[in-house]
Amino acid sequence: MGARAASLTHLLRSTPVRQALALVAVVALANLLSLGGAYLTLRADLARSIRADLDAELASFDLSATPAALSAIVRARARAADPAKTITVFLAADGQQVGNARATLEGSDIHLGPGDQPLGAAGYLHEARPLAGGLLIVAESLAPIAELRRTFLSLLAFSLGPTVLISLGVGVLIARRTARRVDGIEATLNRLSAGDLSARLPPDPAPADDLSRIGAGVNRLAARQQAATEALRQVTADIAHDLRTPLQRISVLLQDLRARLPDEGDPAELADRASAEVDRAVSVFRAMLEIAQIEGGQASARFQPFDLGLTVRQVVELYQPSVEDAGHRLSLSSPETGPTIRGEPSLIAQALANLVENALRHTPEGSRIDIAVSADPPALSVADDGPGVPVGERDKVLRRLYRLERSRTTPGHGLGLSLVAAIAGLHGARLTLEDNGPGLRVRLAFPQAEGNLTGSSDPTR
Repeated sequence: MGARAASLTHLLRSTPVRQALALVAVVALANLLSLGGAYLTLRADLARSIRADLDAELASFDLSATPAALSAIVRARARAADPAKTITVFLAADGQQVGNARATLEGSDIHLGPGDQPLGAAGYLHEARPLAGGLLIVAESLAPIAELRRTFLSLLAFSLGPTVLISLGVGVLIARRTARRVDGIEATLNRLSAGDLSARLPPDPAPADDLSRIGAGVNRLAARQQAATEALRQVTADIAHDLRTPLQRISVLLQDLRARLPDEGDPAELADRASAEVDRAVSVFRAMLEIAQIEGGQASARFQPFDLGLTVRQVVELYQPSVEDAGHRLSLSSPETGPTIRGEPSLIAQALANLVENALRHTPEGSRIDIAVSADPPALSVADDGPGVPVGERDKVLRRLYRLERSRTTPGHGLGLSLVAAIAGLHGARLTLEDNGPGLRVRLAFPQAEGNLTGSSDPTR
């Protein structure tokens, strides 16, 4: 029931369905107004006809008749008339009355009640005229107007009802089809924005219209974006691969040069600095190659279910001595077993190692590094109580080679979090950077082990 209600709510919120409902409402309102106008016009004509009949009936009485003669005429007409349709009553000056109904005066108001026979249930339209020292009252039933109302209600039910239902049914069917196409476009755009540049809309079997043109445009844009991204990724990998070997050779040559120089002096210091810079460049290219390989998705072929908690405990045991030597405190909160996720354990261990080293590098001595593993949903977080990352910079620090201004004097090359982001994206994990109050908390939320982990290149989706 919950899924059906959610599906119905989503359908009703879609623009095509709302447009269909609005169109049906307009059709229903137009029919209602036309039928209502016709009813009011016919009702007014019928009421004028009844009143004209009453005026003619009053005019048929002799104005010079005596009270006794008028009473006799009224009595004769009353016996011949059905009080359910026509009422004739004469109220004499002495309070006596004759006719086929009873009349009561309350000020200027006249109330008609049953005499020897019952009256009609539809009510009456009456006219009164002073005559022969008394008051002559004639009335006709409003049954024709009631019948007209019933006729129009039946007409409304048998014409407007089916019209609305048919229009609503056809409109909803068309709107649902349009809504599915819109949902398909939206889902494809969400996949593209999440980094899945292979997402495409299927060919639209419908005749060319606005949505099919939009879909074709989305596919063209995605194809160009994928081609440009793949080209950039390939160029990056090629540059990193081609330059790594010459840099490594330069490093070897510098080490050879350094071995031939005296231990002290400006030439030796210059050679040491050049060797350090070359080593730094080699590490940058190595990290860029690693990111390119991860984003290429080759490692997903090695995915298997594994115990996230066990992998994290192994990394913590490895880093515990070095963290304590650096004057920091490292803690771990994890269940004894699990959670089980699907992925490559060595890559998750590398991501955790990068996060720990990042915390060591950017927090003062004595800071805490808290690592936590949760099972529902499977997640890994690394938090510290250092200076943190400003809110406006949190998306930027995931970019390659981006560094905060205050971090430019510390070791590093700005690729650590980029590598974590690539690993998270490959595993379909959601990577978030949060305020730890004080400090930074980096959290990776993984899908369940049975989830689809084909991977996405954007872990922040």
